[in-house]
Amino acid sequence: MRMTVRFIFAAAVLACALPSFAAPPAAAPWRIATSDLPPLSIERDPAKPGALTEIVRELAKRAGVPASVEFVPWKRALFMATQPRTAIFPLTRTPERENAFRWLAPLYREQFVFMAEAGGTNVADLAALRQRRIAILRGSAQVENLKAMGYTRLVPTASMVEGLRFVHQGMADAIYGDQAIVSHTARRLYPQGTWTASAALLSTTTWLGGSPDFGEDEAAALQAALEAMRADGSYARILRSYALPR
Repeated sequence: MRMTVRFIFAAAVLACALPSFAAPPAAAPWRIATSDLPPLSIERDPAKPGALTEIVRELAKRAGVPASVEFVPWKRALFMATQPRTAIFPLTRTPERENAFRWLAPLYREQFVFMAEAGGTNVADLAALRQRRIAILRGSAQVENLKAMGYTRLVPTASMVEGLRFVHQGMADAIYGDQAIVSHTARRLYPQGTWTASAALLSTTTWLGGSPDFGEDEAAALQAALEAMRADGSYARILRSYALPR
């Protein structure tokens, strides 16, 4: 009996002395919030979820991070990104937002324009548009940009679809947003209609942003993954599949 106790004790000491070969802890999962903003992010289309949705999912996969994408109204997406381990896209980087988010990876270059139905408001006359009602996505960073440029008759909307309906029904005179998003949504909503666009008022880079608890190392890993996607052609291939410029 005494020998058995000694053997068990010795085995326990030896086990403690051996190096551990346990697997490293898995990366903490995170949520990704976005809105229905085709062709960048498309709700209810698993086969074609949007160019940036595909890019972000691939970034997370290459970085070894379990992640799920949730589609919600944009204002709610912004709120969700204040919660731990939550990312958001497509997010415009501004001085006001700089310290509110961890800027994880630059995704795409957006061109912001005014659009209206053909035969309606003349969107080429940018000065006259300052007196017009402009539909714009609620919570968009472009709200303050437009106000600073003298466009103050703004009509906040929950979605691009709602904004286009406001214009179609005469509740707004034009809509302001990224040209690819507004054009794609208009074609989907009013396939027989014709919409005209102004010259680009602003060009900005849209980002994958995250809650402040994301680490700099995580941002670096995602940006390295993005560079790898550019190098191997997968980034351009995804954009091309949605007819977006590279």
